[in-house]
Amino acid sequence: MALDPEFEKLRTPPHSIEAEQSVLGALIIDNNAIDKVADLLRGDDFYNEAHRLIYEHINRLAADNTAADAVT
Repeated sequence: MALDPEFEKLRTPPHSIEAEQSVLGALIIDNNAIDKVADLLRGDDFYNEAHRLIYEHINRLAADNTAADAVT
């Protein structure tokens, strides 16, 4: 039995790709911002898998005192 298409929309968790991009952009622009959000935000909070990986990489770089930028 096929599910109602309107019901299927409800199964997708709430997310905002633009908000995720904004957070990552802010962290790349201001590497010190990771200290402000690290206790509040986890990689699993990102809906987009690529964004999750980028966030986790920024965290690893910060732990190693390495700047996160477009290249790293």
